[in-house]
Amino acid sequence: MIRFENKNMSAWIGISAGLIALPIILGDGYYLSVMNFIALYSIIALGLCLLTGYGGQLSISHSAFFGIGAYTSGILSTRFGFHPLVSIPITQVITAIAAFGIGSVVLRLKGHYLAIATLSFTIIVEIIIIETAWLTGGLQGLSSIPNISFGNFMIDSDWRFYFTIWPVTMLLLLFALNLVNSRMGRIFRATKESEDIARLFGANVNRYKVKLFILSSVYASLAGSFYAHFVTFVSPAAGSIMFAIDIIMVLAFGGFTVLWGAMLGAASLTFLNEYLTVFADYKRAIYGLSLVLIMLFFPSGLLEGLKDSLGRLIPARFKGGDL
Repeated sequence: MIRFENKNMSAWIGISAGLIALPIILGDGYYLSVMNFIALYSIIALGLCLLTGYGGQLSISHSAFFGIGAYTSGILSTRFGFHPLVSIPITQVITAIAAFGIGSVVLRLKGHYLAIATLSFTIIVEIIIIETAWLTGGLQGLSSIPNISFGNFMIDSDWRFYFTIWPVTMLLLLFALNLVNSRMGRIFRATKESEDIARLFGANVNRYKVKLFILSSVYASLAGSFYAHFVTFVSPAAGSIMFAIDIIMVLAFGGFTVLWGAMLGAASLTFLNEYLTVFADYKRAIYGLSLVLIMLFFPSGLLEGLKDSLGRLIPARFKGGDL
């Protein structure tokens, strides 16, 4: 049975309410657009956090699945005339099948070997996107992807997309929070600590790892599909190695084992990227320096680090220590 902690539910309700009110403060402009991208990156980060933080499986393939989601949904809509509301679900089915095939093979590996195997898959996907120009547009990218629409109502503005993507993001977060507190979530954590001990308690470790890999990949693919129909253009950068590294950095910023931290990391890295546009030539160096500083001072991620720092600043009497 899935159980949900009251503190998580309270936080989820409070943040959801804040997100509903936020567009009134930001208005329909630059920052609202940035918030849309934060939602997209948060979805990918949540999926990777489940796989790496709770399942202990280090994967560098999430940009590949993001690219698969973006290109497949875009191709189905532009080349074959599918409505976005049809192409998006079909894309997730295709992604799940691909993730099952890949996961069944690569999840037999562990540690750095798994990371290298998933990195190789990312390289293969990127090459396929570039070389199949007749289908994907190659280096020129895939353009004229239609927006999501409900009848005559088009999701063709930042404002409308905000109220589409953020409810999806928060529902996916809610599902993930439920999952990690369920029996399946406990098996994932046990597998991360020791696969042999998990097997002793009767868990089919390989099957659970594949299930988690599929779920995590679908998260990334779903974000890719929404991205394609929001931007209406996809380039090979969507499935590149550099983007895969960016997603890992998101978790490093927010924390590999905290779902809320994944969203904080997505926000931090997105805003950092926006403010570093004037230092484009040095952006990667600044990323690296930021990552080193976070690993030095907040090794568990920004969210846990801020919580620990706040805990040290608050006197014990306010925490009930003197009562």
